[in-house]
Amino acid sequence: MEKIGQVLLDDTLYPGKDLYTDGAIEDEMLEIARNYREEEWNQVIAERASWPILYHFSHIRENILSWLPFTGEENVLEIGSGCGAVTGALCKKAKQVTCIELSRKRSHINAWRHRNCDNLKILMGNFQDIEKTLTEKYDYITLIGVFEYGEAYIQSDTPYVDFLKIISKHLKPDGKIVLAIENRLGLKYWAGCTEDHFGTLFEGLEGYPTTKGVKTFSRKEFMQILSDAGDLQAEWYYPFPDYKLPMTVYSDRRLPLRGELNRLETNYDRLRLQLFQESSVYDTLLANEMYPDFANSFLLLISKEKIETSTVYAKFSNERAPEFSIITEICENNKKERIVRKVPTDTRAEAHIKNLPKIEEELSGFYGREGLKLNACRTEADGVVLEYLDGETLEARLDSLLEQGKLEELEKLLFTYIDKVRRIHVGEMFFKTPEFTGVFGDVSLEENYRCSGISNIDLVPANILLQDCGVSVIDYEWTFRFPIPCNFILYRMIHYYLESDGKRAVLRELDFYKKAGISEEELEIYAEMERNFQKYMEGSHVPLRSMYDEVSPGKVDVMAYYDRIRAAFALRRLQVFYDRGSDFSETDSAVYPMARSGLDLCIAVPDDVHRLRLDPGEAAGGLILKKLTFENGKAAVFTSNGFPMGEGRYYFGGGDPQFVIDSIPENAGKLHVEIEVMKETEAQDAFWKSFSKISSEKDQEIQRLNRRIHEMENTKAWKLYRSIKKK
Repeated sequence: MEKIGQVLLDDTLYPGKDLYTDGAIEDEMLEIARNYREEEWNQVIAERASWPILYHFSHIRENILSWLPFTGEENVLEIGSGCGAVTGALCKKAKQVTCIELSRKRSHINAWRHRNCDNLKILMGNFQDIEKTLTEKYDYITLIGVFEYGEAYIQSDTPYVDFLKIISKHLKPDGKIVLAIENRLGLKYWAGCTEDHFGTLFEGLEGYPTTKGVKTFSRKEFMQILSDAGDLQAEWYYPFPDYKLPMTVYSDRRLPLRGELNRLETNYDRLRLQLFQESSVYDTLLANEMYPDFANSFLLLISKEKIETSTVYAKFSNERAPEFSIITEICENNKKERIVRKVPTDTRAEAHIKNLPKIEEELSGFYGREGLKLNACRTEADGVVLEYLDGETLEARLDSLLEQGKLEELEKLLFTYIDKVRRIHVGEMFFKTPEFTGVFGDVSLEENYRCSGISNIDLVPANILLQDCGVSVIDYEWTFRFPIPCNFILYRMIHYYLESDGKRAVLRELDFYKKAGISEEELEIYAEMERNFQKYMEGSHVPLRSMYDEVSPGKVDVMAYYDRIRAAFALRRLQVFYDRGSDFSETDSAVYPMARSGLDLCIAVPDDVHRLRLDPGEAAGGLILKKLTFENGKAAVFTSNGFPMGEGRYYFGGGDPQFVIDSIPENAGKLHVEIEVMKETEAQDAFWKSFSKISSEKDQEIQRLNRRIHEMENTKAWKLYRSIKKK
């Protein structure tokens, strides 16, 4: 037994050494846990730009279960607690938390980071050994990223079924198992993300043909496991983008809406391919009622009897400064009546949340003139409750028109609401206040802009709900009681519709900003205002999206590569230009077909031609000029815009390869041309080797020259010359 702070660590069943470790990174994590407070972890993650540090210390990890409706009286068992990524969330919500963890090092990391929690106990050892000693019953037993290792925990022919059977014995009659795991058929794996545990492409999709020891499951496979484990019942939730870094939790009772699934930067750990636009495919799956089968992750609330949780949806807005950090939930009672709750995730955000009823009161009459209603809002003990409204968002309606190719109708509908918003917000002349500068920066707004005394800047299409009985604004959190230019609100309406999903890129050509009366100069000002607003909202917090370039190995855009290769083959043709005294021109040229591998042909050279230019295609890459010889057997003298790599090889990094013959012998007759197309990887390798060699040779020549100058400066003649020059 030992204690770290107020945390008790029980090593009675510890096997004597850690049977698995991630190596030196665990020492670094222990150092962070011991020396930094929880509120400092975000800055540490940003500074160290390391996936393991982000994965184990990001507060976003806790989102997976911090939304669960705890009463504060629960007794919780966390199996496989690791370094404590979600332990803190449990300690904040439950009466007592017991962790089981095989690794001593990880248990120490967990204990140090939560050393002030007096309701935490960590049992070190193998689950199978510790499980036999458990005498209590639990309200919740959590398996967050653990169940897939069932083969290692349970030695049997049916380890995953037996795992659930064993755990179920330790539940209270109305207790639940909280299980988070990757979906073997998750869309991100089809789109080019590697399998999470092995880092290989398509391993799970193909049924783990080359690996063993870890398995994830499809929805159907999991249903069978639940059935075989004693007909266990489950509520299905779908964390997005996945259970590791979830920002939204959907359920069968509240699936995603079209256009909502547009966050794709999930590969902080490994390089991924980008095979297709996932957001568009998600919309297709939703339209065909197939989303649950292809969600990236599952979160199951498993119980012996069917027990429905009141929360059907949770959206986290906690990548912000503490005073703005909140969670939005959709809750349902046993009569299927719904409400929306906004609750602070930090006590410092209470004032921000509890300002909403007053805002709703002020905006209602203001918006009513244009037929816009607001969902009613009232204060409750720990936040606010808003009216739940059914309908279709303006964003979804616009996307539907986009899919149908009805761009004129889309534009007309969008501008119907742009005009409404303009009429609402042009009642006064804008003037810059200290409050404005504090939020949006001291930007150059010199002209006479129109505004209103109170402004909801978040009137984006996703927050405008179209209903049979009218139109409602469903989110007015970012409302300010000082002048803001109306055109900035219009800018945000357009910007957040066009830029939040790649499938809408085609609409950029329609120039919505200009049609809305927003000048190019204004666009730059409003973009700066938006950046400043984001900084105001984030405070000193560094959001994950800002770390993506530093932490992630990035993406390989396969479609861009495919288009480039396809274009290369499509453009592989030999175009021969003739200079008859008036330089080269398209009108005086001939085109010859060119195969993938190259060409071998003879070209007639007219007697009046002074020069020839050969353009073998337009694509970048490598070519081998194997023959360029006139009929009389003489090799043509030429120049090229390619980088010479020796042995007739040239690399054209900028595309548009050219070979120019400036001197044509008399009676040249025919020109024999033989060109071979190099494979791209071979061409790139050859280029870098040649480039490095030449660069090295140039460096050596410069060094030799510097040595000669230095030697010359030390001669008597040079010293005499310098003395004469000074005089």
